[in-house]
Amino acid sequence: MLKNLVKNLSSIVPLSQAVLEAELLVEFISGYKKKDFILRPDLSLDKEQQDKLDCLMKKRLQDRIPVQYLIGEACFMGEMFDVNSHVLIPRPETELLVEEVIKSAKKMACPKILDIGTGSGAIAIMLKKLAAGCSVVGSDISLFALETAKANAKKLGVDVGFVCSDLFEEISGKFDIIVSNPPYIPQREKKNLSAEVLNEPSGALFTEDVDGVEFYDKIISQSRFFLEDGGYLFFEIGIHQSMLVRKLFENNGFSDIKIVKDLSKTDRIISAKCSYNT
Repeated sequence: MLKNLVKNLSSIVPLSQAVLEAELLVEFISGYKKKDFILRPDLSLDKEQQDKLDCLMKKRLQDRIPVQYLIGEACFMGEMFDVNSHVLIPRPETELLVEEVIKSAKKMACPKILDIGTGSGAIAIMLKKLAAGCSVVGSDISLFALETAKANAKKLGVDVGFVCSDLFEEISGKFDIIVSNPPYIPQREKKNLSAEVLNEPSGALFTEDVDGVEFYDKIISQSRFFLEDGGYLFFEIGIHQSMLVRKLFENNGFSDIKIVKDLSKTDRIISAKCSYNT
């Protein structure tokens, strides 16, 4: 059975991904893992399970719905997060963003952190879990996304505050760190994206400007009113955007600008320090 699933899935994704997706779908439907089929070759799905699997496979192959949405979960930094069509699927690149924020947070005493555009809550929740002593607020313009984030915080047993806000509109107080993985894909890039990505919420992906930096510009220019003196602003960035965002930081008086590459040697994380005397 797994072999047949892998064959069908490999028509739309690489073989290694097809194997993983087949295993995820079967486990979701039946609870069986790959080892169960190895130990018991006679295992099969009952009719109800098979019908459900056929339905999910149709959505995967024909509608190109990401497998994470089909099973309702995605792994991020070793934890399973509930996901749905209202939130982006957390990606490995974003784990690097969390890791970089933690490095700075550990140098502070009880840092206050704001995560703008929290979506599933993955960034905010993992910061709360891994940066000892910090307090974290996650904001999002989508009430549906916030419901998912709240459910994930409860599921993973962490205390994160959530606020419905369009960027800083409903935010009060000051923070030691502000972090965001904002929309950064220009509309013109839609034609180059996979059908799976286009099934994710467009408001969390796309910008209206040519270079995809409109949200960086808005957040950087407003963040000085919400950052403590010496506080840091962290972003995940898209390909070819590091120098554009660096310039925005410089134009707004930020210093100590740092760019971090991901495993593919692409500029992926940028951070800078807010100083009131600059």
